[in-house]
Amino acid sequence: MSDVVPPPPEQIPAPDAPSPTPAVQKPFLVRTFSLSLGQALRLLALSTLVGFFVLAFDFAPTGTRFDIGGAFTAILHRTFTAIGWAFESFWKPALAGLVIVLPIWALWRLVRAPFRK
Repeated sequence: MSDVVPPPPEQIPAPDAPSPTPAVQKPFLVRTFSLSLGQALRLLALSTLVGFFVLAFDFAPTGTRFDIGGAFTAILHRTFTAIGWAFESFWKPALAGLVIVLPIWALWRLVRAPFRK
């Protein structure tokens, strides 16, 4: 009497079963800089918001004078002016913000690239 038990059917390999194909990895630049529509819209919105502040406050990196009272008054006045101006011309702050946001975004994506799947 033989006590040989056949293996369950799911463990028996099929004679002509195709081997599983390995997943194709996307190129580095595609993995790093590809955006969905929602991500692109968020990037545009952030760039526009930053651009409003850059253009509304006449940001000059070489400026050295600062007055706290005048700054608070200027912030209030320019905020309301910027809101009105934003309705007139949307593309200017979007471009000004892109100059700042896009390089930061690209560097962030490059730094995170080795850790992404």
